[in-house]
Amino acid sequence: MKERICCVCRKKDLANTKIRVARVRVGKDTFHYFVDNIGNANGRGAYLCRGCIEQCIKKRQLNRSFRGNVPQNIYDELAKLKH
Repeated sequence: MKERICCVCRKKDLANTKIRVARVRVGKDTFHYFVDNIGNANGRGAYLCRGCIEQCIKKRQLNRSFRGNVPQNIYDELAKLKH
């Protein structure tokens, strides 16, 4: 299994221990974001530790990782995973 770096704390760990958020291009300047539960969907991915979810939401870290505005519903979905 490959190692991935958390976009919040920058710690390396196995990819299957992290949560992956993926971005897929659906138009010229349009993207679809989703939490990739399987971990192997097409598109660019950002990984984060379960312990870093709260900080990711607070600092909107996915916006930095994807260099764009991630919809609020993705952060809401991550908040549900925290519990």
